[in-house]
Amino acid sequence: MGDLDWRAVRELMAAGERLRDVVERALLPSSPTAVVRPAAFEPPIDVWETDSEVIVEVELPGSRSENVDLRLEDGTLVLSGALPEPPQRHGTYLRIERPRGRFRRAVVLPAEVAGEPRATMRGGVLQVRLPKAPQGPRRVEIVREGA
Repeated sequence: MGDLDWRAVRELMAAGERLRDVVERALLPSSPTAVVRPAAFEPPIDVWETDSEVIVEVELPGSRSENVDLRLEDGTLVLSGALPEPPQRHGTYLRIERPRGRFRRAVVLPAEVAGEPRATMRGGVLQVRLPKAPQGPRRVEIVREGA
């Protein structure tokens, strides 16, 4: 019996993790903005908030802004689009791991947004800045009745 090929073991473990992720997503309850046909992939995101805004950053390597659609729907930021297909190359692919084709991602926002969102694309990263609606107590004026 030969030595154990640790590279193969690591690849099998990574494949097992990817399979677990797919099964978990399939078994979790769908969001109110679930798609009828699942997207090819969900791009990785970071979401954080400050006192005044919610910031969402999305990795979209090779994408152009005209290939991305952003929408605000009932407290959810929905982004969809397509990453370009690779150019035709001579030879045989030995591994393909970089995502290509259609994507869709829905991010439930942690706060109500107001004002005009701003989105920029730089270095393959889309950044969306969403101003928060004012929070906390608001003063309500009482209108005086009659004299």
